[in-house]
Amino acid sequence: MPAEQLYVHGVTSHDFNPRDFKFPYLRVADELRKEINSEVRQPGERLPTQEELAERFGVSRATINQALSLLRKEELIDTRQGRGSFVASETRQVPVPSGSPEGTVWGVVSERVPPVLLKPYLVEAFEANAVKLDVFSMTTESLAARVVDQKDRILAGEVSPPRSITARLLLPNTESKALAIPRQVSGEDDPRVRERLGGILRSHVTMMRSALFELRRLKLVEEVDVQVRLVPFAPQLKLYILNNRVVLQGFYIPEEGTVALPDGEDVATYDAYGTGATLYPFRASADSTPEQAGVVRTARKFFDATWDNLATKIPF
Repeated sequence: MPAEQLYVHGVTSHDFNPRDFKFPYLRVADELRKEINSEVRQPGERLPTQEELAERFGVSRATINQALSLLRKEELIDTRQGRGSFVASETRQVPVPSGSPEGTVWGVVSERVPPVLLKPYLVEAFEANAVKLDVFSMTTESLAARVVDQKDRILAGEVSPPRSITARLLLPNTESKALAIPRQVSGEDDPRVRERLGGILRSHVTMMRSALFELRRLKLVEEVDVQVRLVPFAPQLKLYILNNRVVLQGFYIPEEGTVALPDGEDVATYDAYGTGATLYPFRASADSTPEQAGVVRTARKFFDATWDNLATKIPF
């Protein structure tokens, strides 16, 4: 059997390069997971055949079968006998109870806690009168793209504009030598690797800020406030708290890969690719059990304590 090497189309801003990875089926699953979570592939969409995927990624059908099996276990795809594999349907949404006071938590937490997409939850959040986004992530890459989508919905008149939008973004300080990732595989701190992350971070924060302040400039949203604070460590968990009501979280899994630096040098690094992170939702209602409400409440305490005590405010 020829050596299997992954060839990836649509490389992300993290310059996904899997040639050094040891388990090709995991890399195939990761790339398909990114396409599903970033909505390149829509719920219900049929995936290419195993033969087509094998040709795309330069691997065997057995490797593709392993990757699809992993995605089925994660409930991201469904396989139908004789028809192929399909992106799983979107997670069932629970409507806001009528008369629910603003700022209270609501909904029902699923016992299975299935993985979800960010988009439907952000759509839901932007239909509130006061939108509040508390986010702890590596770069806000996924969030920025989805916020631009919501801006476009408002401009197109598909949804009534909220009265206010407030965003607090907790991000890693790329000047900190203490960052565990991204870092050279050798363990050596390379300022160029951190500077590259900083450039990605700034570009997506700028995109998100520009989208939100455009709504204020056009007098569609009365109040817009976007604050950024930096912490001297890389997050191990991607965390979204939407309108103090819904928590979405996913883990950043350190992976070995190769990045191309601006000077053209390829460097082997450990990094985490958040655009492919699987998100898990947590909701609670005013009359739910303490365990249901506890996840949302604890996430809010974690974010506020980190924001107040460990983060440094920066102008942006």
